[in-house]
Amino acid sequence: MTEAEIRALSRMLDRLDYYKLLRIDRDSTAARVREAYHKMRRSFHPDAFHGEARDLRSAVGEISKRVNEGYQVLRDAARRTAYDKGLGQGQLRFSAATEETMKTAAAAVGGTTANGKRFYAQSQAAERSGDFATAISTLKMAMTFEASNEHFKQKLADLEARAPKKPKDANPHAIRWPKS
Repeated sequence: MTEAEIRALSRMLDRLDYYKLLRIDRDSTAARVREAYHKMRRSFHPDAFHGEARDLRSAVGEISKRVNEGYQVLRDAARRTAYDKGLGQGQLRFSAATEETMKTAAAAVGGTTANGKRFYAQSQAAERSGDFATAISTLKMAMTFEASNEHFKQKLADLEARAPKKPKDANPHAIRWPKS
C-alpha cells in the first residue's frame, strides 16, 4: 500500500465498519475473521513503519488500533451479535456503552435480583418438565420482583401461548360424583 493510500485509509476509518476494514463479508466464519486480521496486522504493524515520517506512523498506528478493535469484536460471538445489531442502527464502532448494554441485557435474561433469579430458575425447571401451570405461576412470582424485566414478560407470553388450554366452562371447584 502506498503512503497516500495509507493516509486516505486513516482519514476514512470513521466511515468504515469492521467488516469493510478487515475486507470480509458479514457472514464470514471465525477462521476467516482471524485470517483477515492477521493479514491486515502484518500490513499495518507499527514496527514496519518505524523509520517513516511521524504523520505516516501516526496514521498506521490508528489503522492498527482499529484493526485490533475490529478483531476483538468480530471474533467473539456475543460481541459480534451486539455489534451487528448496532450496525443495523448505523453504529460503526463497538463501544464500552454497547458492551455494558449487552452485559445488562444478558444479566436481565435470568434475572437481576436474588428472588427474580430464583423464581425464574424454578420456572425454567417446570417448563422443562412440561408443567406449564407451575412454570407460569413461578414466572409471575419472579415478575413481582422484576416487573420491568422485558425478558420475563416475553417468556410469560410464550409460556401462556404454549400452555394447554383449559375448557372455559370447567369449574375447578365443582364436586365430581362418580357415575353409577
